[in-house]
Amino acid sequence: MGERVQAALSEARLLPANDEPPIRESALGTYSTPRRLVIHVPVLLAQQPDKIEEIVGPPVKVAVDAEGDYTRAAESFAQKNSVPLKDLTRVITPKGEYLALRKTTRGRPAREILPEILPQAILGLTFPKSMYWTEKSAPRFVRPIRWVLAVLGEGKQAKPVDFEILGVKSGDFTFGHRAKSARPLRVAGFMDYTKKLAQAHVEIDPARRRASFIREAQALVEKASLKIVQDEWLADWIANSTEWPRPMLGGFEERFLHLPREILITVMRDHQKYFAVEDGQGNLRPHFVAVLNMDSDARGLIRQGHERVLTARFRDAEFFWNADQKKTLLERGLLLHTITFQSGLGSYANKVARMAKVARVIFEALQEKKLVAPHEWENVFSAVDLCKADLTTQMVQEFPELQGVVGGLYAKAQGRSDEVATAIYDHYLPLGPEGQSPRTLVGALVSLADKLDSVVAGFAVEHQPTSSGDPFALRRQGNGIIKVLLEFKISISLWSLIQKFHEYLAGHAEEGILTEVPWSRTLPAVHEFFRERLEYYLENIRCFRYDTVRAVLAAAASWDNPLDATERVEALESLRGGEDFEAVCAAAKRIRNILTKSATVADWRPGEVDTSLLKEPQEIELDQAYRGIAGEVARYREERQYRQALEAISTLRPAVDRFFDKVLVMAEDREIRQNRLRLLKKLDELFAGIADFAEIAQKQ
Repeated sequence: MGERVQAALSEARLLPANDEPPIRESALGTYSTPRRLVIHVPVLLAQQPDKIEEIVGPPVKVAVDAEGDYTRAAESFAQKNSVPLKDLTRVITPKGEYLALRKTTRGRPAREILPEILPQAILGLTFPKSMYWTEKSAPRFVRPIRWVLAVLGEGKQAKPVDFEILGVKSGDFTFGHRAKSARPLRVAGFMDYTKKLAQAHVEIDPARRRASFIREAQALVEKASLKIVQDEWLADWIANSTEWPRPMLGGFEERFLHLPREILITVMRDHQKYFAVEDGQGNLRPHFVAVLNMDSDARGLIRQGHERVLTARFRDAEFFWNADQKKTLLERGLLLHTITFQSGLGSYANKVARMAKVARVIFEALQEKKLVAPHEWENVFSAVDLCKADLTTQMVQEFPELQGVVGGLYAKAQGRSDEVATAIYDHYLPLGPEGQSPRTLVGALVSLADKLDSVVAGFAVEHQPTSSGDPFALRRQGNGIIKVLLEFKISISLWSLIQKFHEYLAGHAEEGILTEVPWSRTLPAVHEFFRERLEYYLENIRCFRYDTVRAVLAAAASWDNPLDATERVEALESLRGGEDFEAVCAAAKRIRNILTKSATVADWRPGEVDTSLLKEPQEIELDQAYRGIAGEVARYREERQYRQALEAISTLRPAVDRFFDKVLVMAEDREIRQNRLRLLKKLDELFAGIADFAEIAQKQ
């Protein structure tokens, strides 16, 4: 809303220019509570400045005849703009001499303009869902508007701005706290507004509300040498759901502490919007902090009500915990065939079977590189087999946000190894590109299997994201795959993995599941999807320069091993700015242009360089320089020492410069021309093994 109001005021020429007095801060202030949206414009012009326009008319050669008299064209131009002919002037433009006039539009008072632009700024807000609040021909809005305060000026100069919106007339009054201030409050400017609202138990600044209740909540529990469990999301939620937040300390029976911490915090946070309380060692204590939207609870009745509700919630959680333990996760896994995963993809039992195949392929790839031992497969398989079993529990049905976490807790309670329990607990991670990843390699493999199945199988049944939406969160899953591969330094070809998974899916299509998949379209789409996810991660999360990232992703060395591509990006970025490196980039772009734009099929065919045809000293020098480092660069690339490889390539700079200064590539003799093009092709291939240097933006 602040952006819309500022744009409207700017267009109406009511905001002072940066170099105009007064010097005070002129940016709009925006504030909000659950009952109000507030825009404060500290500096506003009382009247628009006059608008002077130069309007260009017809050419002089058309508008003025040979005797110097105005023609009908000039008369029409003057008549159209309501000015006499004597007010017309002449201007010189790039197209010649034209008639023109200077038109002055007198500025209007702000008090006249504001009633025209403010309703449009408010009603122009868009929301995912909105409703009609008067008749159906009226604009829609997210909630009914109860009152509109619009005041221009401060103190004795303050006057209401009169307009009407959705049947509500604006005025110079507001209302305070719903329970504490029922009468309207007259307002004379913004300072008076904030003062009277504070007296009426309303703090309009969300940041101040947030800071105040966090400070007071911590002070409450510090008396008992405790602290609140920090929760940024909950703090934001409370700040935006209250007008006068005041924390209150409550308690519950200590016996509930035998339940896992995650369950207790979820009940308090997600269901009741309470802060949990812990001691200095991080152990939960039988207390909570609720934040009221009022001053006090002198008789303690509100606190007692909150404690009763929380006790009932904890009893439910305790019942679910005990009831769920009557079946093991292995037994619950047999029930997954009754739960649908997604339309066209069968049940969760089908998904687990696909996950096991993906996990096996990844595990074997890592085993070949001796990154895992054969006996570790048992933990990976057990974690995959059990990771979705908690979907059948009453605990997850009541607290769906705990899926995975509950499975890990139950696995540990039922005697499963820490490796398996932790992998199940973490396998939904990461929840976003900046979220926490699984804590163990086993958990990482289960997470990769889960997400890769969701993406590839999702594309197979045309669930892929579009420009306007991603209902199955495949972008989040793709981001998670990239993040896990990079953080665990898993060097694997994604494309090879996808193709092996595709072969499994195509060969094990069950009745009604992945039976008629257009794989010829699906696989290229998946390939491009992961390239985009890697590009997004490197540019937006790792914050590498866009042209560095694109140079690597466009290289012949490809990108389908995200770890290898990231290492090349890091090496390339570390050398950016060096004079030799920048010169080599420019040369690489020049070489690419010659090979793709200047040379034709008639000029050459790829092949080996014939040293006997090298005549000029500079081309002999360049060929020798290339041969001198080609093997070294290949070895560095094989060992993935990309910085050293790039430094070796940069040593070509003097030879490349002299070659282009003294040698004509497109020589008249076809054999010589072809030989020189072949030499450039060798250089192009040398560069492209790491990055497409032609994609690097040159300094201006």
